[in-house]
Amino acid sequence: MEEKNFLARLSSKGFTLLEVLASITILSIVAIGMFSFFTNAMQYTTYNQDKTVAINIARGVLAYMERLDFTELKQYVESKINNTDSQSFVYLNASDCSADGFPLLGGENDKETNQKTCERALGPAVNNIDYKTRVHIFLVPYDKKAQDELKANPPEQFPASLIEKIRREDEEDGEGAENINTDLQNYLLKVYVIVRWGDRVEDSEWLEGVIADETIR
Repeated sequence: MEEKNFLARLSSKGFTLLEVLASITILSIVAIGMFSFFTNAMQYTTYNQDKTVAINIARGVLAYMERLDFTELKQYVESKINNTDSQSFVYLNASDCSADGFPLLGGENDKETNQKTCERALGPAVNNIDYKTRVHIFLVPYDKKAQDELKANPPEQFPASLIEKIRREDEEDGEGAENINTDLQNYLLKVYVIVRWGDRVEDSEWLEGVIADETIR
């Protein structure tokens, strides 16, 4: 009889309140750690995806600009500079596709279609995000005056990494820009393409290149 009561008391024993609270605390700590890990992983993945999209857009914009008629593009740049006393370089975006004098791939034939092609190239929509206001293009004459002005007064769209690169190159090259053959300057345009993927100026990817006249490519 005593043996049966002992077994009954043993089998009816459960977890104490302290044990339950300790278990909940441990599970909460583990769950918070796992949630934090997955949250950080998702943020990192999104961060890399946005950067990848931005750099691919910049490459597409640069490729489009390099295919434009150089003579017409240079005339358009010079025209905008002459109408602006405050700077020696030109800012472009998708809105320039419909501007008078802006060169289009395909020429004036079917101008409306060519303008739309230009707008899609310079301000595409990717993953339901419209990049028309996020793509910034700067064309700079290949001469010392324009280069010096760009270094002294970089546009507000330039991230710090690009500003630092321009200044570092200028220090390394010394008088390189001034020593460029004047005839060669007439056949070159410096181009910077900046694509902002976030809300801050630093949330940008950029590419630089040189657009050359077809006769020296």
